[in-house]
Amino acid sequence: MPSALKLLLLCAGLALAGLAVALPGYWQDYSMDIAVYWEAAERMRSGGEHLYADAEDPHNRVGLYIYPPLLAALMAPVTWLPRGAGYAVWALAQWLFAAGALLAVARMCSRAVWRQGRMDPGLPAFLAPLVVAVFGAAWINFSEGQVNFLLLLLLASGLWQLEEGRTLRGGLLLAAAAHLKVIPIVLLLVLLAQRRFKAALAMLAGCALLWLLPLVWTVPAHGLDGLGRNVQLSREYTELIVSPHARTQSPDNLGGVRAPNNSLGAVVNRYFGDGQRLSNDLPERAPLLFTAPEPLRKWGGFGLGCLLFGAALVLAALRRDTRHSRNAAAGLALLSAALGNLLFWPHHLALLLLALGPLLAAGRTRLAWGLCAAVLLFCFVPMIDRWGGPLAWVQVVGVPTATVLSVWTCVWITFARRGIAGQAAPPILPRHEETPARDPAA
Repeated sequence: MPSALKLLLLCAGLALAGLAVALPGYWQDYSMDIAVYWEAAERMRSGGEHLYADAEDPHNRVGLYIYPPLLAALMAPVTWLPRGAGYAVWALAQWLFAAGALLAVARMCSRAVWRQGRMDPGLPAFLAPLVVAVFGAAWINFSEGQVNFLLLLLLASGLWQLEEGRTLRGGLLLAAAAHLKVIPIVLLLVLLAQRRFKAALAMLAGCALLWLLPLVWTVPAHGLDGLGRNVQLSREYTELIVSPHARTQSPDNLGGVRAPNNSLGAVVNRYFGDGQRLSNDLPERAPLLFTAPEPLRKWGGFGLGCLLFGAALVLAALRRDTRHSRNAAAGLALLSAALGNLLFWPHHLALLLLALGPLLAAGRTRLAWGLCAAVLLFCFVPMIDRWGGPLAWVQVVGVPTATVLSVWTCVWITFARRGIAGQAAPPILPRHEETPARDPAA
């Protein structure tokens, strides 16, 4: 069995490596998310002007840059290269991010990677089901040039560092994740629920420190007004990107509610919305059932996400006694926030690793394998159908979302039950008891 697992990991790695080799040319022929990041990085390199304005780069046929300024600041040096070379660097980074994220999840779950200079024999058995669950998300992330595995690498590394007692380093990594995409900021509440106050303070301090990073580009371009330009970038992000969609709870101009948007709000709107497209591959329009009152369509998905997040916080507060339960609560909180967000595309399913990893580490191997296989079967296999057939309807009716909710529920129940929340300390015998002597002939 270990040989089969190693073969599975090798084949998955080779497939993704081959895809990474082909990506630079593909990205130049077909506009993908990487083109959005490239244009934003060029604008940041020139001082951050018009970072959230309409696209002007002819290569960018995707749309607006919708992320905080940090990503553009980090990618800006890559744009010194010719586009083809810069794309090649980003393609290689995709593979490194994915491999690093998997290993960081293993370390987060106290799994050794190397023993005496060799790969730990138990590592393939731990990684194999996670690779099955995340392979589809990795393929999509690679194809689009997305940043979700970089996000996962930061999150898993941050949680791992916190478990190892490196509070400042862990807080800084979690802060970087929150600046990359805003959703990880919910981990502040998780840390507070777990009474890890120093970690929460370190994360806040890291957020403040990383907010200054765009000054590397704004000060050379604007001189003493560079700090003001940095403040303006945050204001533009809030006013142009966050506030309009938060008020309306509408993902218009961000991809809409069409499948494969798996967010709770998108599914609610496909069932009860009015006239919205069900999918790119289908001519039919919503509602699948009937048109519901606007408050339900507008806030139903968000409300469900809040209920899930509240349950994750309860788990964080009640089951903070073991490493695996603490990490599982953080993973479920992130997953709840992602589901309640306006957009939850298949490439965001990489976050499942933060919930499935602790489940495996806690010894629930069969359950974890079943859930990982279900994610591959119900979340990614339907995407093979690009012609509006039965598999396209699997996405439209929300089967991928139901699958993620099933994973969430199984992990929550597993860790909420007393006595199986993770690695427990070995029993200590009373002083008057002695362990039986071993038979020297055995």
